[in-house]
Amino acid sequence: MEHPGLLNFNLKDVLGKLDKTELDDFKNALKKCSLPDMLKQVPKLTVNLANGAQLAEILTGYCPSGWLEKVTVQILEEMNRADLAGLVTKQLEEAALKSPKKVSSSAPKEDTGTLFFMEKGAQGAEKPEHRHKKLWKSEYTDKWRKSLWPKYNEDIYVDTESYRALMMACNPKAEMPFAHTVVLHGPPGSGKSTMAKRLMVGWSESKQAQMFPCAFYISCREINNIDPCTFAHLLFMDNNSWRAHVTKQIGWDRKFLFVVDGFDELVAPAGALLCDLCSDWDTVQPAAVLLTSLLKRKMVPHATLLVTTRTKALQQIHLMTDQPMLIEMKGFSEQETQEYFRKYFNGEEGEDEEQEEEEEEGKEKALRALSAVKGNASLFRMASLPATCGILCLSLELGMKSGEDPALTCQTHTCMFLSFLCRVFSLETSEDSLNTELHTLFKKICTLAADSLLEQLPVLCEEDFLKLQLDPNKLHPIIYKYILLKNCSSKCLSFSCLGIQQLLAAIIFVQELEQEGKNVSKYSIQNMLSREARLKNPNLSGLLMFVFGLLNETWIQKLKTILGCQISIGVKKKFLECESGENKPFLLLMDLPEILSCLYESQEEGLVKEAMALFEEISLHLKTNTDLMYASFCLKNSQNLQTMSLQVEKGVFPENDASLESTAQDQRSQDDQHLLTFWTDFCDMFNSNEKLVSLDISESFFNSSLLQILCEKLPSARCCLQKVVLKNISPDDAYEKLCLVFNGYESLSHLTLEGGKLSTVLPSLCEVVKNPACKLRFLRLGSCSTTVEKWDDFFPALKVSQVLTCLDLTDNELSDKGAKLLCKTWKQPTCKLQRVSLENCRLTEVCCKDLSLVIISQTLTHLNLAKNILGDDGIKILCESLSHTKCILQTLVLWSCNITSNGCHHIAKMLRQTQSLEHLDLGQNRIGTIGAKILCEVLKESKSQINLKSLWLCGCSITPLSCKDISETLRKNKSLNTLDLAHNTLGTDAVKTFCEELKLKVCPLQTLRLKFDGANPSIQKLIQEMKESHPQLTIKNDQLDSKKKRPSLPHCIF
Repeated sequence: MEHPGLLNFNLKDVLGKLDKTELDDFKNALKKCSLPDMLKQVPKLTVNLANGAQLAEILTGYCPSGWLEKVTVQILEEMNRADLAGLVTKQLEEAALKSPKKVSSSAPKEDTGTLFFMEKGAQGAEKPEHRHKKLWKSEYTDKWRKSLWPKYNEDIYVDTESYRALMMACNPKAEMPFAHTVVLHGPPGSGKSTMAKRLMVGWSESKQAQMFPCAFYISCREINNIDPCTFAHLLFMDNNSWRAHVTKQIGWDRKFLFVVDGFDELVAPAGALLCDLCSDWDTVQPAAVLLTSLLKRKMVPHATLLVTTRTKALQQIHLMTDQPMLIEMKGFSEQETQEYFRKYFNGEEGEDEEQEEEEEEGKEKALRALSAVKGNASLFRMASLPATCGILCLSLELGMKSGEDPALTCQTHTCMFLSFLCRVFSLETSEDSLNTELHTLFKKICTLAADSLLEQLPVLCEEDFLKLQLDPNKLHPIIYKYILLKNCSSKCLSFSCLGIQQLLAAIIFVQELEQEGKNVSKYSIQNMLSREARLKNPNLSGLLMFVFGLLNETWIQKLKTILGCQISIGVKKKFLECESGENKPFLLLMDLPEILSCLYESQEEGLVKEAMALFEEISLHLKTNTDLMYASFCLKNSQNLQTMSLQVEKGVFPENDASLESTAQDQRSQDDQHLLTFWTDFCDMFNSNEKLVSLDISESFFNSSLLQILCEKLPSARCCLQKVVLKNISPDDAYEKLCLVFNGYESLSHLTLEGGKLSTVLPSLCEVVKNPACKLRFLRLGSCSTTVEKWDDFFPALKVSQVLTCLDLTDNELSDKGAKLLCKTWKQPTCKLQRVSLENCRLTEVCCKDLSLVIISQTLTHLNLAKNILGDDGIKILCESLSHTKCILQTLVLWSCNITSNGCHHIAKMLRQTQSLEHLDLGQNRIGTIGAKILCEVLKESKSQINLKSLWLCGCSITPLSCKDISETLRKNKSLNTLDLAHNTLGTDAVKTFCEELKLKVCPLQTLRLKFDGANPSIQKLIQEMKESHPQLTIKNDQLDSKKKRPSLPHCIF
């Protein structure tokens, strides 16, 4: 067999003579060749991005030399680069003439790779490194092959993208950025150790021979049981000849590979790992210290280190290694999970008819199993963990053999894992129930699971078993086979997967809940619900899901019958009745998404109904299919909801569902069919919650099929919605279709449509407003785009309505022409508008004359004209109407309307003549010191009948020169209870000036907002004194939220 590493021509020089276009042509031609298996392991992106020198290194490192020589000449000739093809041929001929007949005994030349080949020496003697590889292959390979994601004693391996990335990361010959320390991290069961062992197996078979002459595997789990020793002994290098060979390699500065597996399992006192570091291979030290010395590069400075660990130990890894390359192990990709299922159920390809039938049957089983797991998106994500994937496959295989529906097995996590335990125990014991001895053992294993989960122990040592009077070497075979896995050489054990461990632990927690009283034990549900506890131990959240799964009466019975575990049916009431220190049921100590997932896990409709009865208001943010599955099950069993808010992320539903509309239901893909079922169940909540009056659907993405279901469910529902908000939803026709749903909907009084295309919505909305059954009192059309012509069609419809009193058109391109059309309708006697917002509608002073005619309407009480360029002239026109005796306006918002001090003269005059105006907002207008003085003068007048209660002057360019006028106003005015001076530069002494003035008398002021130094002790003392002398007064510091358009003000238009 020919191996990579030694070429008889200079490939780097040849590829360096190609320009960029030619190099791309070379790569494309290379892809068309029949590539060696090792080269296929290199990610395509790496090859595509490589320059000439880098490509030469990749090909040299991963291709047999004879194949590479032949292919290089062939491709160069196809590219019409006969000059380079001739150069390669010439170099090959010269190398053949110079080829030595025996291997020199001196030190190898750099980059020759002599020691990287599994070939015999000149006299036929086997090289030391080859003997080392044979030792590896005989001692470890066979054992590890049985643990590479097993089909329980059968070999299944899926070649993953993660492994290919790891191969590249551990290649010191590549010119890509190379890290001398690679850290493979991820959750338990994600395949970290398998990847590391796979790398070592590959090395022992010479697949990585060109990289490292020597490679060592160190298990941290085994190190925990090793007495103090030397580093040489730690590496099992007591053999003198092997040690001499390794020492020589170090002297030649050869690259070594050290695989440190399971760093998070290393047991050592805090801080001890960084003490007593040494570099002597013959010094006796604790094994953990020797390992740390290796990681800190004291033992082998130029070695390549591959460390596997759970993600939680990364912080400690960073303390011990310098700039490690992190590779996250997320487990199988979706495609790799599917490949695992196919390999598990299909077996070997058959040659005769009987084997072919078995193969077809295997394919069918694989498809059924995979489809069932995909039906539960959360379970399918869990299947990405190789350790879990094997258990799921075995459980489904045993279930299908018994004629059970795999979809039922995959309904919940508890159903899957508890079915697994019941099936394998029944299978191994050949009995419907276990004997007493096995019952006792099972209960102790459950306790062991709970304790190790609480203490976050990745492995279980002998003392952990002795605490429960168990001998780890004498457990029942079923425990070793399915629950606790033994390391091939370590005395320690670990749970086969996290899901099994969590389920077993949950049994203890549920049993404890039944006995829970005043004394809280370590298995208390209350402790598990603690946010602090779950931040420290994230696995507790997963445990909680299994606790709820065990509240199911069916599983309670099976636990008792098969596994001998007694759980009272009444224990589920504890979550609704038990009160914690916060005086809440246990259930309400959880976040809403967690509550829904746990209730779904129980599959107990009675429990869900009682639990959901606690909620009158609910806000859902659906981010995944799983969220929808949980919510649909819970909400269809709810009855007391009054308010519902919904947000659906993009991607939860397929965007293009044309196929769903054009094909029969039985032809739809199963994934989409699951979604339709869940969504239909979700919409049933409109029928079950008769008290539901408010529905808010915002920032949501649907498709036409799901929108159709919603539109069908709403009209026939028992609930009588009064308030509906539709904000930024898609597809575009969602607004129009939902509007038609509410045509003639008598209970609807508030409707908000925001973010849609009004050109398509307004015709439908006109029908809604014109309908005699319409009782709409509030209508908001916000941030909607349309033309003036569409407004001309819509506004006349408003005069038909006798009940519409509030109209909000904020953030619409209404323009002066649109405002004129609105005012034309507004002036009609039948129009009863009381509160109107035209904020940011692109209005100018041109529309003020039309607005002034409706201001004197005997119904209008609130008007918002913020963020329109009305100017001083426009304000003059408006103020003339505001002074009219028929005007009953109470609130006027002129925020950012381009008003100056000149406009303040008109406002002051209006204030003297009107008694109805109580709230005035002039924020973000540059009225300055002069404008402030004008307003203060009118507010100080004792003879005037001014009834102004709130004045907002936020960001009005007011300076310290105005402080005296404002102080006098505060002292003399008898009506003002709110004054906002935020975002004005009033100086450091402003708050002192105002407080000194206010101390002199009792005034009606309740809220004063301005900028001051809250950390100043004298200011703090002054404000405290004001609280004591004027308890009704609140002095707020200037802290405007930059995300808001303006401060939160109490004069809300609606």
